Amino acid sequence: MLKLIILKEITESLLNRRFLVISAFSVLLLIVSGAVNYEYYQTRQAAFDNQYSAFEADRAESEIRAYRPPALLSILARGTEPYMPLYFELGTQDNSLGRVDAGNIEAEDFRLLAALGSLDFLFLVQVVFSLLAILLSFDMIAGEKERGTLKAVLSNSVPRDKVILGKAIGGFVVLLLVFVVGALLFYAVLSVLDSRFLTGGTLLRVGAVLGVSALYIAGFFMIGLMVSSMCHSGRTAIVSLLVVWVTLQLVVPKLAETTATVVRPVRSEEAIRIEKLAVIDELDDRKMDEGGELYSEIFNTDRLNSMNIREETPDGQRFRDEYLRLTERLAEQKATRLLEIDEAFERERRSQRQLSYAVSLLSPSAAYGFLVADISGTGDLAYERFQDQASDYYAQLRSGPLSKLTTSAVRVRLGGSSFWMNNDDEVDWDNLPQFQATNPDLSSAIQRNAWALVSLILFLLLPFLLAYVAFIRYDAR
Repeated sequence: MLKLIILKEITESLLNRRFLVISAFSVLLLIVSGAVNYEYYQTRQAAFDNQYSAFEADRAESEIRAYRPPALLSILARGTEPYMPLYFELGTQDNSLGRVDAGNIEAEDFRLLAALGSLDFLFLVQVVFSLLAILLSFDMIAGEKERGTLKAVLSNSVPRDKVILGKAIGGFVVLLLVFVVGALLFYAVLSVLDSRFLTGGTLLRVGAVLGVSALYIAGFFMIGLMVSSMCHSGRTAIVSLLVVWVTLQLVVPKLAETTATVVRPVRSEEAIRIEKLAVIDELDDRKMDEGGELYSEIFNTDRLNSMNIREETPDGQRFRDEYLRLTERLAEQKATRLLEIDEAFERERRSQRQLSYAVSLLSPSAAYGFLVADISGTGDLAYERFQDQASDYYAQLRSGPLSKLTTSAVRVRLGGSSFWMNNDDEVDWDNLPQFQATNPDLSSAIQRNAWALVSLILFLLLPFLLAYVAFIRYDAR
């Protein structure tokens, strides 16, 4: 009996001209998306190569940057990559990460595409296939109620649990068939264009994306089946489902962001920059003032004479030694206070992100987006990994090649004047270790988004259970 019901649902869906036309259009969009987004990726990669080469050719001797090339799987999900920094600028004077240049590498030819939004695999599954799931499921039960065929079926003592289970399985098999055909053609296009899509690591990530996508589509199909079970006409079901779709797709993610912004506000980056500059100016002024006092004390004069510092005399050596200790003490204070500001700012942002993330999981679309972006190496996890790798790279340089970089710089405020003397040991800037950015592994991406995965599973199971209960309790009289 269950097999017959499943075959009936599959046959009816495949004979539905409206469903077939929309399915063919969805598959075509996937194929076109693969070709267009690969061209977009190539253009961004070429732009990155040109900018990196230009930097290497013209960079100043002490200028250090950590670059991250575009992720190959940004073809599947562009995610937040267009908004990631092109590079981290690494300072050489302080033991901390330098400024972040938020410039991106979007190519001029694709400005319009970037402005209108990305028509990538993630977007097509989020929007097109979720709508396809709704269009397939909205009248599976409500339509039969409206036409009276459901009463005829249930009057023959057909087990209700087998009817609802058969409709769920049959409808989803057809939907999954359309998705698999489209995904295979999409992947075939990419494999022809770039052999890297045939490597084991990339294939595994793509397989994970497809699995999560099937789960997401199944969730919207079950939502459609649930609403169809609760309505008595196809028109009521489709209107109700469109309201649900808009709420889950658009309202909840925006509401999550707004809620987090209001409940847990974060200071602007400009405010943090001003606070840091105030600390730097304060400690630099202290160094000049205390350096001047030290100079006056040792040389017993208020008139600056650079020869006093340069000469190899007991007083000159004493001044240099004590000034170096002063510099190290104030540099340590500066690093500590700047780190405290950064950590406080990061705590604010992390708290806001966590709240926004938690509320966003009330939408299967947001949960799916988080998962796919991180699996593809274009989500927040990739940004954090890039930042951590740049910090580790800088620490490696400070403990290695840049450990030779010592500055005997003297700057004192004395009678309105200052003296600046540099005596840096030579560093082999041309042979520093190369920075290599790597994306988080697949297990890290899934572990990071465990709650997003739970959310997708719940959006699959709970609607089906509600549909099951509503169908079992349906009064066929």
